[in-house]
This record gives sequence, C-alpha cells and structure tokens, in this order.
Amino acid sequence: MSELLPVVVEQPRDLIVCFGFDLAKRRRQPWHVAHGLAQGLAARGRAVTIATDVAAEDDRSADYIVHGCGRLMQRGRPTPALRRFAEALAPARIYILTGTAALARMARLDLGAPTELIVASPLLRLREILAVGPLELWRERRLMLLPLVNALLPGCLVRAGYRRSGAVRPIYLSEAGRERFRAIGLPPGPVLRPQVEAPPIMLRPRLLAPEAVPVVAYLGPPLALRGAHLALGAFEAAVARGLDARLLLLLRPDVPPAVMRRFVERVARSPAGGRIEVTTEMLGVAELARAIAGVDAFLLPFQAPVSEVPLVVIEAGLTGRPVITLEAPGVSEQVLALGGFVARTPEELPHALIRALRQRQDMLAVDPGSWTSWPRAVSAMLDAPVPPSLPQRLIALCGVDGTGKSFLCEHLRRHFAEAGIANRHVWSRFRNYLSKPLLALARLTGHNYKVETGGVRIGYHDFVGRPWLVWPFLALQAIDQVLDILWRYHLGRREPILGDRCVLDTLVDLAIDTGLDDVVIDRLGPLLVALLPRPRLVVLIERHPLRIQEQRPDALLDRHFHRRRLLYRRLAERFDLPV
Repeated sequence: MSELLPVVVEQPRDLIVCFGFDLAKRRRQPWHVAHGLAQGLAARGRAVTIATDVAAEDDRSADYIVHGCGRLMQRGRPTPALRRFAEALAPARIYILTGTAALARMARLDLGAPTELIVASPLLRLREILAVGPLELWRERRLMLLPLVNALLPGCLVRAGYRRSGAVRPIYLSEAGRERFRAIGLPPGPVLRPQVEAPPIMLRPRLLAPEAVPVVAYLGPPLALRGAHLALGAFEAAVARGLDARLLLLLRPDVPPAVMRRFVERVARSPAGGRIEVTTEMLGVAELARAIAGVDAFLLPFQAPVSEVPLVVIEAGLTGRPVITLEAPGVSEQVLALGGFVARTPEELPHALIRALRQRQDMLAVDPGSWTSWPRAVSAMLDAPVPPSLPQRLIALCGVDGTGKSFLCEHLRRHFAEAGIANRHVWSRFRNYLSKPLLALARLTGHNYKVETGGVRIGYHDFVGRPWLVWPFLALQAIDQVLDILWRYHLGRREPILGDRCVLDTLVDLAIDTGLDDVVIDRLGPLLVALLPRPRLVVLIERHPLRIQEQRPDALLDRHFHRRRLLYRRLAERFDLPV
C-alpha cells in the first residue's frame, strides 16, 4: 500500500528595493510605502524581502525581512551586490522605489525578474516651487534642491531612462502623480494608495459642544514648503474677518534651531498671538492623539510637498474633522476624498477655514477601511486594469468649416477621459510667425483684406498672379509650419495629440491664397506631412452643404467654399486619408 507524502509548496518571493530603509523611518514617506507594500504582499501569501543600503535591523513583528546590501545602484545600474542578492533570492517580481532624477539616470536593470518602478516623488512644476518665495527657498534649499532639479529635468530624459530600464510598468502613489508623469511620456500604471496605521483614539475623537470656541490645528515642521507660514497667515486673516477660534501649532522639532526660532518669533509678533498655542516637542502617538482630540479642523496648506502623498493629510482626515489645504499634487485628491476643502490660492485659505468651521458640528463620513488596510490597497493595485494607451501619437480631423470637427474632437476628448486615456488637444490653423510682416505689408497694399457678408467678416489673401507676394509668402509659410509642428507636436508634453485641424488644412489655405495647387499639394505637402508625429491618423470630415447651411450658414459665405471642398478631396487621395 502506497503512502501519500505531503507536498511542500514554496512561498512565492518578492523583492522590494528601497534606499535608506530602516524601522525608525516606517512612518515617513517614501519608506512608509515600502513597509506597507511589504505588508500587503505578505498578506497575499508572498515571502517579502526589502533590500536596502543601510544596516538591517531585526524586527520579529514584521511580516517581511530587511536585508542590507550596501550600495544598491551605481550610475543607474544595479550594483554587483544587489545583482548577486537578487540572483540568490530568485524573486518572482521586483519592486524598486525611485524618483524623477533617478529615473532620468536609469540604465538597463536586468535583475532576473519582472521589475516594476514605484514613482515615490512628486513632480512639482517650477511655478509651484517658486511660489514659496526666494527668501524661504534659500533658507530651505537643502529640502528643495531635489524637487527643483526634478522640475527642471526635460521630460525626454525621464522617458528615455524609463525605456532603458526595461521595467514592466510604473506604479504611482496618486492620480495627480500619474497624470503628471503620463504628461511627460511615461506609460499608464496602477495607483497604490498609501495607507496609515491610525490608532483607534484618532478615529472619531470626541466632538466639542457647539458653543465652545473652535480649535484649528497645524501639524508639521515650521517650514514654508509645508505651509506653516500660510497656515499662520490664513488664521490671522480669518480672525480679522471676525472668526472666533484658537490655533494649535504642533511643530515638529526636526529642523535647524534657527528655523524654529524664526517661526516662533513670527508667532509672538502675530496680531492673533493671544489665540495661538505652540508646542515644539516631538510627540508620541498617544500624546498626539490626546492633543488633537479637541481639534475642530486641520489647516495643512502644503505649498510644495517634497514627498508624494504626505501621511499627515490622511491621518488628519481620519479624525472626521475637515482638512483645509492648498491645491497641490498628491495632496488635493486625498483631502477631497476625505471630505475636506481645497483652496486654489493662498488668498482663499481664510474663506475655506471659515466655511469649514461652520459645519464643525457635523462629523464627516469617512470610511477608515479605505485608508488603513495595506492588503486592500495592494490588492487593488495588483488587480487594477491599466488604462489603455492610444496606438497613434496623433489623431487629427480636417475639413471645411461647419463639418463638425470641433464637436467630434470634444466628443473624443470626453470618451478618452472616461477611459483614462491621456491626450492633449491642439488647434492648428493660421500659425503665422515669420510671415506676419509680409501679411502686414499685404494689408497696406490691399491684398490682405476682410469682407463683411451677412454680418460675418471673412478674410482673404488676394495673392494669385502676383509672384512678388506668392513666392515669399509660400517660403515663409513653409518655415512657419515647420516651426509650429516642432513646437506643438514634438516638444514638451508627450501625450497622444488630438488635433482639431492640422497642417493639411493649412495646405488648402495656401493653395487658395497662391493658386499654386500642384506646388502646394504635390511638392510642399509631402515635406510638411512627413514632419507630423508617427503613427498618426488624419481623417477628412465631410458633410453635405445643405446640412452645413442648417447649423453654420456663415461657412457657406466664403466665396472659396466649393473650391476648398475639391482641394480637401484631392488631399485625401494624395495622402490616402480616410473620409
């Protein structure tokens, strides 16, 4: 009689690569994400190891192993130590936490397993950084240097680094982050929503009596980029408008002493100083929970967040109290999801604060389970369908006025937005740059004029049969179109382009203006069309003139209307355009 032996199934292994990870940093970004991702993967039955470049600490309460490998990356490539460790571990999947500058330097990873890149730094715009102010930027330059470098990096370098890496896909921490990185050409990817480990006392703290003076709290370091100065200024402005409230400043002391001293002195000079209480000690979790138990609203106006999705925003929102913040990437969407208020400008902060305190007797309906479960967040990330991307870099609609191009473009934009497909809209006609002086001269000579017919002004270029106007105009327009195509289609943001008209419409205009149909369509046309992004889809939209007359009777007032229709059909045959 044979005996069945137990089958030992080895746990699938995953590797997370995170710089500077240690147990003391688990409540700070981006190390909190590495810790949470490891917890979520472990809950799905995975054996998880975090590889880091610092000495590993043993934590038996953790569901994962931390392994110190020494240096992890060198010149954008994994070091031999990391390669050897990955080869010995043989993970099924590898996750690397990275940022914008690291992406731009990245080379081929080749770690022996499918690799996903977790983009853990926000992509701030230069104007968002400069809004902090030159003096504060200089004082906080150590914190702002890397975000400033990220903001100045050309998108083409980040795209190229991502392509070189060979990663399977990027993972983002916020919808805003995904949108901004997709705008510079990175592919779509899932969002891993950061979670917090809020103790029960921070969930639904007691409500004060409606007649009590409301308390507003700011939590964080006294830094301008964190919005400490804006919070103080907004409170002062709200009090000046008649708000009867107190401000609790829980200032984190992990800043240079001079920074703390300057801000405390600023509070002492405040006209609302008698209403402000300042704490400059590092509070433990229980002490912090007791301190905020009587708070009615949180004022957290992040001006330039240096970490993606600050945890304090989620923790404050989980108290059921409204959070007031400035519009900022990785912050606004979390605050809105938690029922808070987002001010578009610093000037709107006092109004938002007053509005939030008017409803302080109402507890916000917040579901803690959506913000305190890493297993749920990781499962949502792994199971989320990735928004599709367009196979074409350019989809353009061309045709005579009144055929419905703008209507169809708007319909496509809404459809792509609902499907999560990134795109940008470009309207392209009358792109005159170098040719403007010539057009001004033609205006003086009477060859560039407008005619009013039926209350509609229509412009005409009467250049036909005048070589001294035709050939210079054609040459300058050719240069203008090259500049416009390079500027609007090939530089800057890399999303697929949805074009309302394109250079083909300009070719029709040039043929009408010059009368040189063969030169424009058969000689100049192929040169300009070849510059359009590939792969592309250009569609000629046609509509019966009677239908156009019903909705756009002004379009038929153009004396060249029927000739334009014939030229568009010739273009469709010449460039094999679908109609």
